Amino acid sequence: MNGPAEVKMPVRVRSWLGVAAATVIAVTAVAAFWWLAVPRYDICAAVLPARAGCRIADRVSTATLWTAVVAVLYVATVVVALARPRGRWWPLTAGIAVLIVAALWGYRAVLYQT
Repeated sequence: MNGPAEVKMPVRVRSWLGVAAATVIAVTAVAAFWWLAVPRYDICAAVLPARAGCRIADRVSTATLWTAVVAVLYVATVVVALARPRGRWWPLTAGIAVLIVAALWGYRAVLYQT
């Protein structure tokens, strides 16, 4: 008797799943940067880090910088996902991991901007 056949997902489907994951990560990161950066309050408590939406001079420029960084990494990850040579998975995994690290680092940079 033959054992159960291993079902493999086609490379193209895995590529699009990688693009979907990268899209969710990038959109969430950019939304979080701007949620912190856009001033919504005129008077805020003097605590560090300041609450989200408190008016801090450099948060907007820092959020702009990290939005650009995440956008470039997102485009690079999508290109790698769609142009993977011979169906290799590690470039896509590395791209998504770098995108996650950049998103977390950017969030922290915007949050603790002084």
